[in-house]
Amino acid sequence: MLDNRLQTFLKLCETGNYTKTAEELNMTQPAVSQHIQFLENHYGVVLISGKGKNFSLTEEGEALQEYIRTLKANSERIFSLLQRIKKRAKPLNFGATLTIGEYTIPPILNQIIKEDPETRISMYVENTHVLQRMLWEGKIDFALLEGHFNHNEFEYKLISNEVFVGICSPHNEIGSRVNDLEELLRQNLILREPGSGTRDILEHALYNHNFSLKDFRRNIQIANMNAIKELCHQNIGITFMYREAVKKELSLGYLKEIPIRNFNIDHPFSFVYLKDSPDKSQIEYWFKKIVSLRINT
Repeated sequence: MLDNRLQTFLKLCETGNYTKTAEELNMTQPAVSQHIQFLENHYGVVLISGKGKNFSLTEEGEALQEYIRTLKANSERIFSLLQRIKKRAKPLNFGATLTIGEYTIPPILNQIIKEDPETRISMYVENTHVLQRMLWEGKIDFALLEGHFNHNEFEYKLISNEVFVGICSPHNEIGSRVNDLEELLRQNLILREPGSGTRDILEHALYNHNFSLKDFRRNIQIANMNAIKELCHQNIGITFMYREAVKKELSLGYLKEIPIRNFNIDHPFSFVYLKDSPDKSQIEYWFKKIVSLRINT
C-alpha cells in the first residue's frame, strides 16, 4: 500500500489541478498542499514549479511520479502474487494488440492449454495505449505490443520482427506493378482507429517518406480487422498491416500484397512489462514459453 502523501502527489500529477485532486481524494485543498510540502521537505528537492493552474513538474518531480506509478502498480499485484505462490499456480493474465491477439497468439494458447488444461488464462485484446494503461493499473502482468511505446517506462523483450506491407484487392491494378508510395495516395486508405499499433506504424512510415494520412484521397476508419480486409477485397480502398495478419488471405488470392518501391518496413512484436515487477520470474517464464511455442507452431 502506498503512503497517502505519495498517493496525493500521484493524483495531482494525473489531474494537474489542486482543487480537482482534493475533490477526488475527499480532502481539502490546503491538505493537498501540505502533502506536497511534506514530500519536498522529506526528499530535500522541489517537486513542483509554479503555483496554481500554471504549475509543472520539475525533473525531480517527474522522476518521483514515474517511481510512484511503478510502485503503485506493483503493490496492487502483490496479493495475487502471494496467492499464486501459495497455490503453486502459473496463471496467464496478459494483453495483446489486435494483430497479435487475433493471429499470432491463438495457436500458442492452444498449445499451452494442451500441455496444461488447468492453466487459468485471461487475455485482453486492446490497442497499445489501453494496454499500457492496464499495465500501470496492475490489471495485466504483461502486454504483447506491435506499436510504439515508451521504452524508458517499461521492461521489454523482443518476440520477433514482423514485415509491414500494403494490401489491396486482387482486382486493383496497383497489385500487379511496382508502385512509388506517392502513387498510392490516389487510393482510399482504410485504417485502424487512433491508438492502434498498426496505425501508429503506418503514420511513422509515412512521416519518414514526407507524407501523412491526410495525403490519401480519403480515409476510412474501421476498428475491425476483418471488416478492413473485406472492404479491401471489394476494392473500396487499400490498407497497410503486418503480413502475419493477412498471410491466409494472400495465400488464397483473396487479397494481394502491393509491390512498393523503397518501402521495406519491419517492426518488432514486443513483450512488455513493468520495471521492478515483484513477479518478474513468472513473467519471464511466460516470455520464454511464448517464444518457444511460436517457433514450434
